[in-house]
Amino acid sequence: MNNINRAIPPEIKPIEPFALPQPRRLTLANGIPMFYFENPNLDLIHILLQVKTGSLYQPQKHACNFTYSLLKESSPNLSPEETSEKLDYYGSNVTVNVGMDNVQVLISVPKNNIGKILPDIARFLISPAYREMNLHILQNKEVKNLAYNEQKTDYCAWRMMWREMLGDTFPTVSSFATAETLRSVTTRELQDFHRVSFCAENLTVFVTGNTDAASEKLIEETWQVVPHGVPAPKLPEIPRWEHSGELFQHPMENSLQSSIVLCFLSMGFNNPERTAFSVLNTLTGGYFSSRLMQNLRERQGLTYGVSSSSTYFGRQSVFAICSDVNAENTVRAVDSCFEELQRLQNELVSNEELNVVKNYMAGLQLRSADTTVTAMQKYAYWHRFGLDETEMFRYLTEIRKVTPEDILLLAKKYFQYTKFTRIIVGEKFQADD
Repeated sequence: MNNINRAIPPEIKPIEPFALPQPRRLTLANGIPMFYFENPNLDLIHILLQVKTGSLYQPQKHACNFTYSLLKESSPNLSPEETSEKLDYYGSNVTVNVGMDNVQVLISVPKNNIGKILPDIARFLISPAYREMNLHILQNKEVKNLAYNEQKTDYCAWRMMWREMLGDTFPTVSSFATAETLRSVTTRELQDFHRVSFCAENLTVFVTGNTDAASEKLIEETWQVVPHGVPAPKLPEIPRWEHSGELFQHPMENSLQSSIVLCFLSMGFNNPERTAFSVLNTLTGGYFSSRLMQNLRERQGLTYGVSSSSTYFGRQSVFAICSDVNAENTVRAVDSCFEELQRLQNELVSNEELNVVKNYMAGLQLRSADTTVTAMQKYAYWHRFGLDETEMFRYLTEIRKVTPEDILLLAKKYFQYTKFTRIIVGEKFQADD
């Protein structure tokens, strides 16, 4: 047996760009686009419903979250207990994820049971009957969660960020939740929002698994009865924000830590600079060996973690650097973040460091689509922005092309101090300016 020196890392080889397999496409009788991702070895059928709606579309606060979170409890012919028991009995699951500009419903059903349970699932998804009792249970739960979260500095900093970033353009999201707003939602309002949002014009269906003619016929017949409605309007763009560079604080008495958010309104997903900017983001704070982690955690011990990320919605995004630090280290941590951003604007990153980031990002991209289920979910995400399976090839190709000079120019363009809105929750922050 050969002796392996585990102190020597294995050779790193570049990942060659490739495209994911193309799904089979069709259009249902009511106009809903459907995509099949073949997998003859997967007898657990996965159906992903992507609804063009979300919290940014809601007419009042909490409407979207409550509407879609209560679907499983709103079967028109079964009680919530009966629905839960039937799903369990047939080995099926329904998961709902509510986002800012989309809602995803992921259904998993054993192939042999699909005819016995899919019609019941479709009933509460297409024609829910919201019950006062279930709404009250959810409202009470959310009121308790809110009271708990309002004691946490990171929660308060995060919601302050969305208030300042979204402003008056999306008031039902940017305004703070209260016990009163949570309790004000009615079942009639949920029924109305469901009718407006869950229609054929706003729905796309993705399917993967070992489907055959019979199961595909059932799946297609199930969703082609979704009624027609009005397509979701194009989301308005948030205007250039007049408070860029400002400091917003929320001191919390006796807080042992501060939560820091440094953020700005940024580019949309289809911006030609988006891929190169994602390399800059990863280098800055997007993985464990990032510049910010090396500085704030490894060298100074100011925090357990610091991260940077972009949240995309509509035709824009919010870029944010976030960290929790001991209260007495608040000023030092903020200054250290901006020192690293300044370094990226003034010094070329080495090819060695940049290649580590590129390899990490390429590997992460591959792992995010290493099964037909995750590949389907990845495709669904791209589809929101008008992209298809070729996005994988384009993304991997563009990452390889990014140079140290590109990083420097992007940092100069986007990481200027005056672009960032600074949000501090916890310790009172004494800013130099």
